[in-house]
This record gives sequence, C-alpha cells and structure tokens, in this order.
Amino acid sequence: MNPIVRVEDVHKKYLLGNFGYGTLRHDIQSWMARHGGRSDPNAKLGGPSLGENQEFWALKGVSFEVNAGDTLGIVGRNGSGKSTLLKILSRLTTPSRGTVRIDTTVASLLEMGTGFHPDLSGRENVYLNGAILGMRRRQIDGLLDEIVGFAELEPFIDTPVKRYSSGMYIRLAFAIAAHLDSEILLLDEILSVGDISFQAKCITKMKQISQSGRTILFVSHGRAQVEAICQRAILLENGELVAQGTTGEVFDRYDQLIHSPEEGAR
Repeated sequence: MNPIVRVEDVHKKYLLGNFGYGTLRHDIQSWMARHGGRSDPNAKLGGPSLGENQEFWALKGVSFEVNAGDTLGIVGRNGSGKSTLLKILSRLTTPSRGTVRIDTTVASLLEMGTGFHPDLSGRENVYLNGAILGMRRRQIDGLLDEIVGFAELEPFIDTPVKRYSSGMYIRLAFAIAAHLDSEILLLDEILSVGDISFQAKCITKMKQISQSGRTILFVSHGRAQVEAICQRAILLENGELVAQGTTGEVFDRYDQLIHSPEEGAR
C-alpha cells in the first residue's frame, strides 16, 4: 500500500530571544553599538542583548508514514513537538530540514481560531473553509444543514464568530472539519473544550469518518479517547519520535516515560 503521508527526517528550528526593542531608533542604536564593540545601551540589566538568540529544535529527525484510511494518534507531553508537527502537516509552517509529502487534501483543526475569519458569520466561515478545500458552493449547500445541526448552533449561525464562546467555536470548527470534503483530518486536542456529551458525539463522528476510509491524525493526552479512535500511535519526546506501534503499546511506553525514576527525580 502506498503511503498517503510521508514524513522523512523532519527537523524544525525556532530562535528564542530578543529580536527588537519596538522602535527603529532603539534597534539602530543597539545595532551600531554591537558592531562598534560597545555594550548594548538598550539591554535590560541582567537580560540578553538584541541578537543574543538561542536555537530551539522543536522537532529532531522525525520520520513516519501514514496509509490511506489509517487513524494515527500523536501523543507526548506538553512541549514534545506534537502541535509543531501538525502545523507542518497542515502547511502552516515549513520544516527547517527534511521533507513532508501529502498526496491529497487536508482539513485541520489546530489552535482555536485557525481557519476562521472573526468578522464573518458562522455560515460564511463554512463557505470560506469549503472554498479553501476546493469545494463548489453547490456542494457546501448540500452539507450546510448537517454541519449546523451537528454543531448545535442554529440560532447563532449568522452571528460573527468573534462573538462565539470557546465551546461554540470548537463545535463549529469540528463540524466543518468533519463534514467537508477532505481525505485527511488533522485534529489537535479538539476534545479539551466542550461538554461531555459533545465530546462523545465527536468520538462517534470520528469513528464514522474512519470507517468511511478517510485518514485521521489525532493529537490528544487522553488514552481512552485515542484508543477509541486510533489503530496505532506515535510518541514524541523532546522533539524526537521515541516509539510507534499499536495505540496500547505506545501508551504503555508513554506511561513508562512519565513514571520513570529519572522523571521522579526532576
């Protein structure tokens, strides 16, 4: 079977530190002092000077493949690189090194607000997201009632989404991602917001999506949620892929990592 997603030796680097002081005058002062061998006149006492930036590798040599119809859990502690990986797969950012190949359309639900225009209504954002995926208006017309009904937002669908609560926002975002025409669905901690009944509704929908042959990549800390949806999983730690296999095997490794004696000593 040919993989629908190929991630090969992916690295992602960020720079941490001060990049500017907020005014052109101060930035020029600091640049001239640095190149003249003098101390930075705008640096805070005990703080870093402009240009003293540290490298942070959010991902380090991550490689894996996903076949069409797979459901893959992505697990790991906060800061392990999970969200960075999904941003790369969603094409919101690019890897510093390595390659990612995705052979079809992707719908993603990452941070709150990604993919929505705050001044547009819920209805208008449905059409906007469909257009981004290359769908025709007639196709979206046929799905609109189902999306609105799933999100339980009939009274508010023509209200600008900037007035939505976080729960309303996530309900509409999930409903759009789940119902529109994409082969791959990327979900980042989507069940951390919303009530228990809607979380159960989302899990049922994701099972239906998987059974229909669509591919799901799902980031979550919840073992029960991932095991309910995903056939297999990968584990990230400090930006590296440290385990992959069945969901149960990977979560057993995750539990060992969290409860190791070295962790207890930290």
